Amino acid sequence: MTLRQAFLTGLILLALSFQVLVLVILAFFPYVPDPGFSSLDTNIYAFLAPLSTIFLLGLLYAWLIRLGTREARHYSRRFEKLIQFFSEPFQTLVSSVKTRSLSDSARTFKILSHPRLLLAISLATSVLLALVPYRADLNPTGRLVGIDSPLYVTWINQMLARPFPQALEYSFVEGLDGSRPLLLVLLYAIASLGVSPTQIIEYLPAILAPLLALSTYTFVRFGQGNKGLAGLTALFTPFSFYVTVGLWGGYYANMLALIFVYLFLTILLLFSKSPSATKYGAMFTLSVALFLTHPWTWIFIVTACLVFSLSLLRETRRSVHLKSMTGIVIAGIALDLLKSTIFATRTVAADVAAKLPTSGQVASFWINMVDALFYTHSGLLGNWIVLALGLLAVSALRFKDWFERLVILWVGVASIPFLVLDSYHQARLIYDLPIPVLMSVAVLFFLPQMGAKNLRWPGLVVTLLLVIITNYAIQGILLL
Repeated sequence: MTLRQAFLTGLILLALSFQVLVLVILAFFPYVPDPGFSSLDTNIYAFLAPLSTIFLLGLLYAWLIRLGTREARHYSRRFEKLIQFFSEPFQTLVSSVKTRSLSDSARTFKILSHPRLLLAISLATSVLLALVPYRADLNPTGRLVGIDSPLYVTWINQMLARPFPQALEYSFVEGLDGSRPLLLVLLYAIASLGVSPTQIIEYLPAILAPLLALSTYTFVRFGQGNKGLAGLTALFTPFSFYVTVGLWGGYYANMLALIFVYLFLTILLLFSKSPSATKYGAMFTLSVALFLTHPWTWIFIVTACLVFSLSLLRETRRSVHLKSMTGIVIAGIALDLLKSTIFATRTVAADVAAKLPTSGQVASFWINMVDALFYTHSGLLGNWIVLALGLLAVSALRFKDWFERLVILWVGVASIPFLVLDSYHQARLIYDLPIPVLMSVAVLFFLPQMGAKNLRWPGLVVTLLLVIITNYAIQGILLL
């Protein structure tokens, strides 16, 4: 071990020891005395939180920077030399990232050779995190956690007070303006068995959170094909924004929608490689389920998939990809019109038009973004480490790989409406980003290259990252 490796490894071990100590204090709160370590950790987060704005902008608009840089280098010799001058110190790292696949990088870490173990840990921690706010010692009154949670209880009770046909109509008309009928019908079915609506909402996150981890694992495992990357993605999932913000806001329909999103995109990638009627039927079914769960997320994801299909048409000269997605879009529009006609409700298009931004919102882009990161969800989205990893990932993703291309377009499509939306809808767009996927991609792309010369055990950095984001997630949940 060189002196440089020894110094950096020791520094990381010191930081890891501190974070593990904070984790123990938080995990056994309030039974372990805290001499101020968790407060110090929180203050460090708060001090570095403003970096989140820069990292988020980089994450969302890295594609635009890359495109603009490529075009400028093509037309300007002087700009080409300037880019070469500034990129010279990172030339080895950049070339390694470009030539090394995710599968090759995954072999660097021994822990990734046990993806099922990582998935099991992810599922268990997802359940535990979702149940923490309802611990009797932390929540003796048993109050519901989440802004929308009492609304869900009200909707379920309203449906239970009606005969089944009228209850079904209520889910399509009155429950959140009829935009979340599928989830309401599922919750109503469970309540009809005699389960208390309050109890249903209390345990609902403990069901959705592990399913989200399983869906991200499925997306990477079958969409990208690497088990190690899939296991790492699943492990990052419960500690991303999905569980903390989902619990804070009671965004259960959005959580269920993300489960459908990852499954839908998995089938889309499989269908793109080998089209079949069975895969298309699964895509179509998941699209309908997504539309009936969270139509705004459906619009966002279907738009990204349309752009993806257009890129495949240009590359393969096969129209089956675009035709399949066009059929799904037409079916969604027809379903929206049918639902609006039968139940006399507003269409999704009309709802979007009603929420179009004003000129004042567009001019207040920076203020809206700051509000989205630090105030809309009590600052839970202002996690600079998570967003920094996301920025690293999108800067390294390659358009030629179909899995990576889909992730690039997922983020790129979100960046366009993000410019003009208010802070609340900006926050929802951030929530819908593939954050766990980006985090695991960043780790596998960059850590092996940086660790080879500087660290004795690169796996220590992965462990440190996991403990840091775990602490952030637990701190966020304890504040609920």
